[in-house]
Amino acid sequence: MYRDNSLVPKEAIRLAALGLLAEGDRVYSDLSAEVREFAARIVGPSLDLLGTSIELLKFEGLIEAVPGQGSGDNALLRLSNEGREALMGYLTSPLRPGVSDLNKLVLALKLRFIDQLDAEGRGEQLHALEVMYQGERARLADLAAHEEWGGGLLDDWLGHEIDQIDRRIEWVRGLRG
Repeated sequence: MYRDNSLVPKEAIRLAALGLLAEGDRVYSDLSAEVREFAARIVGPSLDLLGTSIELLKFEGLIEAVPGQGSGDNALLRLSNEGREALMGYLTSPLRPGVSDLNKLVLALKLRFIDQLDAEGRGEQLHALEVMYQGERARLADLAAHEEWGGGLLDDWLGHEIDQIDRRIEWVRGLRG
């Protein structure tokens, strides 16, 4: 994790694998393919993200093979108790402010597996997301307020970005109820 306890790229992939296994046992090769395909659809192909081996998760005791259910790429895997604890830690980790491919991936994964949290945990994560968006909006509004930085198409772009963030804030508020 980064110093602020937000997820680094390899932890995003771990979140994906653990989240999928929390929903049900999967064959090793299917799990690997699902994680790779999801990540690639959000951020494109990336060796930085796909370098984490599922074998390492087994070695660390976060996932385990179901006894008598295949071997190697055909092994049926399940989430261990330690893996469930790690998943909860990943799901409740903070999001980094700003827009980046990694943030998009982490956000998508947190939203994909948010049902693994209890109602209070889901509410806390949605509140944290709203606060993050409000911070982004404040930074951009501050930049827009400085006339010395205006010019070109910057003002139009800032207006567009602020409108998008306003819609995200309303969307999250709607999810929170």
